[in-house]
Amino acid sequence: MTRCIICTFALCAALFCPAALFAQGVPKPKITNIPGGFFVEWEAPVDVASILIDKKFSGECEVMFDVPSVAFLADKIDNKTPSFPDPEMVTALADYWIVRGKPERAIPLYETSLEHGNIDEGRSLIFQNNLAMLYSQALGEHEKALEIVKNALESKKDNVTLLDTKGLILLNSGNPAEAIEPLQRAVELSCQLSIYCMHLAYAFHQNGQPTPARRWFDQALDKLIPAAQNMGKENRKMFDDLQRAFPPASTQ
Repeated sequence: MTRCIICTFALCAALFCPAALFAQGVPKPKITNIPGGFFVEWEAPVDVASILIDKKFSGECEVMFDVPSVAFLADKIDNKTPSFPDPEMVTALADYWIVRGKPERAIPLYETSLEHGNIDEGRSLIFQNNLAMLYSQALGEHEKALEIVKNALESKKDNVTLLDTKGLILLNSGNPAEAIEPLQRAVELSCQLSIYCMHLAYAFHQNGQPTPARRWFDQALDKLIPAAQNMGKENRKMFDDLQRAFPPASTQ
């Protein structure tokens, strides 16, 4: 059994584990074999570019499919069977491409599933959130991204994740002043969750308002420091920029 696990780990590490995650300081995973892929248990959550990976595949575990499994899923989707799109199948393949660093391949999967309408409200909001973030971060199409997230907020105006995503898209498009309002609302609704506080601090910083930027960053700093090594690229950049702008008083 131990030998099997080691062999499986070696195979996955050589072929399928994204180097970017290890470069971010993510702990090495424990890997076991399952039909159709690899089950990977991470010791810490893996933040993938602010995308909401399906809870079955995220947080303390990620699924990375082998090549035949990816081909099978892609073929099932391309053939548009009567039950297409199976939300679980779409989610699995979209998650795979995002984690593998090819987010542009996830975009048509989300779009087709949303157009078909064969998904529940919760998954629909996740797909819209992810689609908006991918258009903004992966393709740089901020107006399209903003349109998607605004449409999603029409039915869920107090959805914390969507509000935070709206703020991030506005930041990506160079509009920090407009980003402040949705990010403030996300901070309020989340009871000042540290990652949302950091996003708000960054918006104030980008908007040339150092006093509130420091206040919100300092408030979240104790929780952000231990999480920093596992942050995704965008969040880590914000964290590093804010640390440089607002070092602790003892180091100034």
